[in-house]
Amino acid sequence: MFDKRIRRMALVGAIGDRRVSVHTGGYPLAPDRMLPDADVVVLVGDAKEGAMLFRYSAHGELCGDTPHSSVTEAEHQAAIEYGDSLFPWIDVPQDVTDAHALAIQYASDQLNQRE
Repeated sequence: MFDKRIRRMALVGAIGDRRVSVHTGGYPLAPDRMLPDADVVVLVGDAKEGAMLFRYSAHGELCGDTPHSSVTEAEHQAAIEYGDSLFPWIDVPQDVTDAHALAIQYASDQLNQRE
């Protein structure tokens, strides 16, 4: 059966010497309660259900998620949040069962190659 879900991932880099973080209004601002900065974003969606945008660190920590009415809206949100630090989107291969695990592993591998 053909899966019509769209699954994409994109790395998030630094802008200059700082990381980019966006936090929802009303979220606790105490540093120990804030979500970690994202290293990779995962977009999962389809034409009927809308889309979800998930953010993860290269260590597998969830850095937040947001629902969107469409894949285009989710991509636009990622562009707003990360600007030039958002790398190009990569389609997750159809044979991959866990797009989230693949994205986290990919981010971890890329981070290790930079060090």
